[in-house]
Amino acid sequence: MLVKNKKNFLLLVAALLLGVISIYGYLNSSFYLNGNDEESIIKTIHSIDMHKDSSIEVIEIKNIGSQRIVPFLDNGRPAYIQFTKNKYGNYKWNSVERSSGGSLSNFLIHNDGRFSLFLVVTTEENEIAKMKLGVNEHVYIKEFEIHKNSATWIDLPDDKEQRYTYNYYDKDGNLIE
Repeated sequence: MLVKNKKNFLLLVAALLLGVISIYGYLNSSFYLNGNDEESIIKTIHSIDMHKDSSIEVIEIKNIGSQRIVPFLDNGRPAYIQFTKNKYGNYKWNSVERSSGGSLSNFLIHNDGRFSLFLVVTTEENEIAKMKLGVNEHVYIKEFEIHKNSATWIDLPDDKEQRYTYNYYDKDGNLIE
């Protein structure tokens, strides 16, 4: 009888240890490196090799359905990271992009396998006040606050193929060549 109780006791201890290890692994991966809040977003960005030693400044956090898109500055350069909500309700990163430099950068954001957003990220050095974006037959005009870190979003048309043209203007409305 004593042997049977020891076996059950050992099985119970083993099951408890397995449960604790599983919960620890879930919590460690789900709550620390994810996109659930600004702190964990920055930790996730720093976990990516090309951003490991970067100074990160989150500009905005935008949720679109199960997607979370976060424009940020990486050592003053425009960038963004995209997360997808998993079945546990946590955001896991799936793509990241950083511009090569400049005070204004454009990014095409994928959602549902197509480009659905045009993201413009500006820095404090930005002197471009307005952009005219042409997407096929559609024209979008967006104004920017100069000398401010910002993110501007443009919802793109649901066309299979998209052709883009854009012009930039200074604060006086003059075309920037």
